[in-house]
Amino acid sequence: MFTITEEKIIETAEALKAAGKNPTQVAVREALGGKGSFATIGPALKRWKDGQKVEHALAEIQVPEAVTERLEQLQGAVWQAAVSEAERRLVAEREALKTAQEAAVAEVAEQLESVAQLEAEATEQASRISNLEENENGLSVHIQNLSSELATAKEEHKAAAHAALDEIAAAAIRTDAAIERAERAETLHSECQTQARADLAELRKEHKAEQTAMKQDVKDAKTAATDQLKLAESKTQEQAERAGKAEKAAQVSAAGEQACQSRLEAAQREAEQTQKRLAALEEKASQAIQDAAELRGELKAIKDANSAKGNKEGAKK
Repeated sequence: MFTITEEKIIETAEALKAAGKNPTQVAVREALGGKGSFATIGPALKRWKDGQKVEHALAEIQVPEAVTERLEQLQGAVWQAAVSEAERRLVAEREALKTAQEAAVAEVAEQLESVAQLEAEATEQASRISNLEENENGLSVHIQNLSSELATAKEEHKAAAHAALDEIAAAAIRTDAAIERAERAETLHSECQTQARADLAELRKEHKAEQTAMKQDVKDAKTAATDQLKLAESKTQEQAERAGKAEKAAQVSAAGEQACQSRLEAAQREAEQTQKRLAALEEKASQAIQDAAELRGELKAIKDANSAKGNKEGAKK
């Protein structure tokens, strides 16, 4: 894991200064690839800048050659040289104070820039959180709709299954009744044939004309029984086809129920992923707000220090 250390911050600041760029907090953070918080970069950068000021001030302190020469000549000239040196140092200190004030103003501007960037990032995160919340609400409504559709599909499937079972039971009853009627018709036909043969044997000699009529009656009875049997078989086939259609409808309904269940599960998974992304964005927004609060505290401390320094300088004058 990449860690932002104070040495890395100082190294980056010196590289920016060597390249002729102002090493502000924003510039250093961008040079670090956008990593690290201003709460970490700011104090380290301030310590580095303060060290740069001390080194610069030490480099400027020199013992004037004029003072050394005057000391060898006369004591009065030494006093005059000392006064001149004191005036020069006062001018130098005033220039240093002016430089420090300008640096403080630049640092305040830098802190304001950092605060503005953090506030912009916080606003962007808040907008993304709002959009994700809207998406989550939409997914919740979609899940509710799918749940309602699933419940409706289940009810329809249940009703279709009950209707199919009722239809199959009714078809079975009708089939049994048709078979029973066919059996009675066949029994009647057999009985009629037996009776006709007996009557034919008994009356063949005496009633030839009556025998002919009896044969016709037997033929008609057989035809009627056959027709009734065919009708029963047709009704049985029709009931079987209706039962097959009811079973197919039940299968289609079951497939629809399965599809609704799959869609509901997919929507639930998407809602869980959205919740995770929302939690991550909320954490980043909280960190950005915390960094902004820390920078505001540092900015107030700098302003107070500058104000105290200005009051002290005014009292000296």
